[in-house]
Amino acid sequence: MEEENAMSVDKLLNNLQKVKRTGEGKWIACCPAHQDRTASLAVTDNGDGRILINCFAGCDTYSILRSVGLEWADVMPEKSITNNEKPVKQIIYASDALRIIRFESQVMLAIAYDITKTGIADLEMIKRMERSMQTINKAYEAANV
Repeated sequence: MEEENAMSVDKLLNNLQKVKRTGEGKWIACCPAHQDRTASLAVTDNGDGRILINCFAGCDTYSILRSVGLEWADVMPEKSITNNEKPVKQIIYASDALRIIRFESQVMLAIAYDITKTGIADLEMIKRMERSMQTINKAYEAANV
């Protein structure tokens, strides 16, 4: 399990600029989600499979992950469940959930405008709207509201 952690952290850190180690399992780097000239992104390897990411300029975690080609599963992997372990529920900050929901709502609105303008709803549009709804539902659940 720890080797998987290291690979995930390395995968993230290799996609960041100006990475500097600040302690055991802790780094700072430039945030890839905005034009960052000084390191404003904190990365912490929790040691349990989770990698915590915080942009002090306010970028949401979802945008940061997307900008380096990663997904939630890369930083919040599901634990393997044995008889002695309970499943771990992924929890994110409500502000991050709201940013995700806002973004996905904007995607759905843009698709709705396209459908209204052209009168055509192709399979790709429908699949993207379904993915938006799934993402919104996951963000809502992860925010623990």
